[in-house]
Formats: sequence, structure tokens, C-alpha cells
Amino acid sequence: MRPSGSERLETGAPDGVSKQAPRPKGDSVSVLKRLERYISAFFKLGRIERIAKQANHVAQQNADKIAAFSQDLRTAIREQTAWMEGRLAEHSLHDNELSRRLDRIMLNRAPLVAEGQPKVSDGNPGEISEGFALFLDTFYNRLENRFRGSQKDILNRLAVYQPDVEAAAIRTGGKPALDLGCGRGEWLELMRRLGIPASGVDLNAAQIAEAREAGLAVEELDALAALEKAEDDSLSVISAHHLIEHIPFRDVAWIAREALRVLAPGGLLIFETPNPRNVLVGATSFHNDPTHLRPLTDPALGVLFETAGFHPVETRFLHPHERLDEFLDRPGFDPELAHLLFGPQDLAMLGQKPRESA
Repeated sequence: MRPSGSERLETGAPDGVSKQAPRPKGDSVSVLKRLERYISAFFKLGRIERIAKQANHVAQQNADKIAAFSQDLRTAIREQTAWMEGRLAEHSLHDNELSRRLDRIMLNRAPLVAEGQPKVSDGNPGEISEGFALFLDTFYNRLENRFRGSQKDILNRLAVYQPDVEAAAIRTGGKPALDLGCGRGEWLELMRRLGIPASGVDLNAAQIAEAREAGLAVEELDALAALEKAEDDSLSVISAHHLIEHIPFRDVAWIAREALRVLAPGGLLIFETPNPRNVLVGATSFHNDPTHLRPLTDPALGVLFETAGFHPVETRFLHPHERLDEFLDRPGFDPELAHLLFGPQDLAMLGQKPRESA
């Protein structure tokens, strides 16, 4: 039986639609609590993030302070090390001068050889004829042309020193340079291109003639004699490219010591010689030149320069073999072995005469 209209009005529900039951209050409370927890967690998360950012900021500040302190400490150590090295160089310079004075005293005390009295033999062979001397000079000139390369090649190799000699010329007020064992004059040609006055000495007549034809100032003179007659503090650069392996070590040491007297403060001494660390150089190419006596190592030359009083002293390894890259790119070829065989073929030692203390 259908309800009457009044009954339908009382229920408020249209025909065919049942009235929805009211939601229990407990469900609303649960939703509100969950919402409250979410909001609380959100604010807590934001607070944690702020705390983390503050902690990171403090940590970064501390790291910056530690880095700055470490940098200051390294700077202080470098300054102290440089000061100590400078003092050591001053003492070496003083010892050098004392040894020179002792040499002069002993020389003055030595009895003079009586006029006409034969000198004691020094073990060297007797004098050779002028013709055979010319033959030997020509042989060596051809040998150098074949194994050292053309003058253009050598000039390109020597260009690596350009910044060093220009700086030395500036430090010494433009004083001239001297090249010991100048050969064909490639170094003198480089000095001419740089506008630095320079002269050279050599004993090879064939090479001297070649250098003079190029308009270079070359004198036929022994390196030791050239330094002996040079005035104190008179030069900006003294160079000896592939000379020291030809002479006894006593002469090498004498050149290093005498160079300190002749160079002006801030002047530069350069020795370049074959690099015995290169196995192929030490075992083969060094012996292509029969006038080579023995190779000199960078540790020995470094100590020599320091003993003479040069500071700072720098070692450079130059002119790797043209096939080095080829072997470095070979799969499975040991890079260390490649450098031992085809690495730098020359080594250079550069020493600066300390400037006078202010």
C-alpha cells in the first residue's frame, strides 16, 4: 500500500528514493584528527628543513674558516721555506767567494815557472798539426750537422728559453749575454732576434767561420778563459748548450762557480746536456759523438748550482722523441716504458744569481 501524500511530505523523500542515513559523528572526528596530524607533520618538516639549512650554513662557514686557515698556513710555510732557501743561497754565495779568494792566494804563493824551463806534462797528447786540427774541426762540424739537426731545427728548440732570457735581460738592465761553446751560433742568432746583445766563444774553426759569415760575434777562445777575463756583474745570461758533456767535471764546476761572479744580480746560467734518464740517449745516441766524456745527471747538476750559490734553481726535461706519442697510443704498451725510451732527450739546468739584499 503506497503512503499518502502527507506521509511522503513528512518523510521528505521523493517517490522511489530512499532516505540516506545520517553519517556517524565518529567518522568526522577521525578525518579531523588525520588532517591535524598531516598539518602538524607538514610544519614539523618545514622546521626540520630550516634547522638542516642552518646546520649546513654553519658547517660551510666552519669549512671556509678551516680552508682559509689552511691557505694561510701553506702561505706561511712557503714564505718561511723561501726565506730559508734565500739565506742558504747567501751562505753558498759567501762560501763561493771565499773559495775564489783562497784560489787567488794559493796562486800567488805558487812559484813561477822559470823562463825557458819546460812545464810539467799534464798528460795531454802533444800538439797536433794545423792541418789535422782542421780535419778534426771539419769532422765534428759534419757530425753535428747530421745528428743535432739543421740550424732551423735547433733555433726552434732553443726558443723555449725566450721568456727566461728576456726576463734576465730586464732584471739586469739589458746587460749582454755570453754563449760558451757557441758552435754555429744558433743561440746567438736567437739573441739577435730578441734584441739582446750577445757574443760567443768556441774552439772549432769551421763552426766559428760559419758563425762569422752569419754576422755573429764569435771569438776563438776557450770557455774557461772567456769567463776568467770577464768582469764582475757584467752579463745577463751565460749559456752552455751541449758543452759540459765534452769537458772534465772539474771544468764544469769551475764554470758554474765563475759564472756566479760574472753574472749580474738576477742573471741566469743555463746548462743544457743530453738526458741520461732517456735509455736510448744514455745507451746509444750519447755515444754517437766520440768527443763526449760522460753524461751528467740532473741531481748532480742541481747540487752543483746550489753549491755555487744560484737560487732559485730549476730542472727542465726537453725535446721528447718524435715517436713518443706513437708508442703512448699503442694498445698494451707500458706508458712508463715509452717515456723511458722515447721521453725527453735533453735536460736543462737553470740557475739565477740572487739579487743583492735590499
